[in-house]
Amino acid sequence: MEAESRSHLAVRAACEVATELGLTFERAIILQHRSNAIIHLFPTDIVARVATIPETVRQGHDWFIREMAVARYLAATDAPIIPPSSDIDPGLHQHLGLVLGFWKFVEILEQPFDPYQAGQTLRACHQSLKTFSRDLPTLALLTEARQLLVQTVAAELSPADRDLLMQVGERSHQQLSQLPMQPLHGDSHSGNVLNTSQGVLWTDWEDTFIGPIEWDLACLVAAPYVLGTDWEKAEAALQGYGDAIDFEVLENCIVARAFVSVIWYVILQQQRPDAGRLAQLERYLSWLRQREGRT
Repeated sequence: MEAESRSHLAVRAACEVATELGLTFERAIILQHRSNAIIHLFPTDIVARVATIPETVRQGHDWFIREMAVARYLAATDAPIIPPSSDIDPGLHQHLGLVLGFWKFVEILEQPFDPYQAGQTLRACHQSLKTFSRDLPTLALLTEARQLLVQTVAAELSPADRDLLMQVGERSHQQLSQLPMQPLHGDSHSGNVLNTSQGVLWTDWEDTFIGPIEWDLACLVAAPYVLGTDWEKAEAALQGYGDAIDFEVLENCIVARAFVSVIWYVILQQQRPDAGRLAQLERYLSWLRQREGRT
């Protein structure tokens, strides 16, 4: 399905479900459309988030149910997150073959988030999540990436890169499986932390799982480490998080995160080709080749 068609279908699904739930609004405004379509139902303070790519590679809706459970729990503890909507049933909703939920609309400021505060707020979320008792999968994003490598991605890679990724994925899983773990965000990259009128807030909990805290930190700082940019921001984020970091574990988690990023770059490139993403994919692969002594 073309990107324009996916966007149109996502808007239609969000509008029809919201109307069925009794919400009155003037129009739907697409704020963002990557793997999810983020749609503001103007002028209400409700945003619909419609999954348009994850559903094509993930079976079932367990990930969505977990996300809502975690987000509701964190909202109840006043953790620094964008909460689910309290005005209408936030979901899970299924319509037109898509899965969607409703969240509170929060004004995003033009000024980028403070990386030190991003580290602080991530730690606050981790503190709240320590007492989250619902079952979560362990190392889910890493496990999923290893499965996708075999099932979906391998055919798109050279034999050398396929072998490289198989080894990196297996070793990363072995290393991380031996570490102390707790509930995490799971995909805490810089696109999922926002500078808002209500402070620095975290969003997008669909990949929440149990793992070492350094995994979430690796998600936040992996791009600077791999690409060699924004080092000061990465260091500020780590300083904001505080003294609970094991930096040897963090390094292993950065490698594991780079592996996961490569897998998803390939999948997204298959579904929505983009020259910028292709360049990022090659840079991540090159970094992994150099670390593993490959050429």
